[in-house]
Amino acid sequence: MTYLQFELIFLLPPLLLLAVLTLRRSGPLAGALQPLDARSRLFFALMPLLAVLYTTPWDNYLVWKGVWAYPSDRVLGRLGFVPYEEYAFFVLQSLLAGLWVFWLVRRLVRRAPRTGHTRWWGAGLYFALSLLGAVLLHTERTLYLGLILAWASPVLAFQWAFGGDLLSGVTRVRAAGVATLTAYLWLADRLAIGLDIWQISPRYTTGLNLLGLPVEEALFFLVTNVMVVEGLLLFIHPQAWTRVQALRVRFRPERST
Repeated sequence: MTYLQFELIFLLPPLLLLAVLTLRRSGPLAGALQPLDARSRLFFALMPLLAVLYTTPWDNYLVWKGVWAYPSDRVLGRLGFVPYEEYAFFVLQSLLAGLWVFWLVRRLVRRAPRTGHTRWWGAGLYFALSLLGAVLLHTERTLYLGLILAWASPVLAFQWAFGGDLLSGVTRVRAAGVATLTAYLWLADRLAIGLDIWQISPRYTTGLNLLGLPVEEALFFLVTNVMVVEGLLLFIHPQAWTRVQALRVRFRPERST
C-alpha cells in the first residue's frame, strides 16, 4: 500500500462522512458555543494552513535527521525532505479534527459553558514540558520525544494561558474529541508502520511501545489532536473573543493629542 492509498482509505472516508453529517445542520444553537458561525468557518478554513506552516520546518528536520523515513516506492515525490502526501496529511488531520469537534459541540454542549480558574497551572505545566523537551534533545535515544515536547508544548502553554479557564468549561467535548481521534489515528498509524508506508528510527526513540506503537508516535498524535481540538474550541468560544477585544484595547498605542 502506498501513502496516497493509505490516506484515501483511512482519512478521506471519515472526513467526507463528517462533512455530510455536520455541515448539513447549519445555524447556531441558542446559549451554546457556535460551531458553524462565521468565526468557526474562518478558523476551519485557516486551520490546515496553520498546521502546514507550523509543522513543515519541524517535519523536514525529522526526515532530514532520519527520525522518520519513507520508502521511495510508497510516495509520489517530495517537497524538501517530506513527501507530498505528508503535507496532505497535515491538512486532512486538521479538517477531520475540526469537523469532529463541530459534530460533538452540537451534541455535548447545551448551554453556555461555565469557566473556572485553571489558566495558569495548565500553562505552567506545558511550559515545564517545553523545558523537558529541550533537555531531551541532547540525548540520541530521546531525540524524537524531545522534539515533540519542544514543538507542541509552547503552543499548548499559550492556549492555556489565554483560555484554560474557558477550555475547562467544555471538558466533555475536549475529552471525547481528543480520545476518539487519537485512538483512530493510533490504529491507522500502527497499520501504516506494519505495512512499511513509513518507518520510525529505533536510533532516536526510547524503544518503549504502546500496544505495538512507539510511545513517541502515540504522543505525537495525542498532542496534535489536543492542539487542534483546543484551538478550535477557544476560537468558537464567545468569551474568548471578548478577551481578545479587551487585550486589543489594553495594548493599543495611545494617540498623541
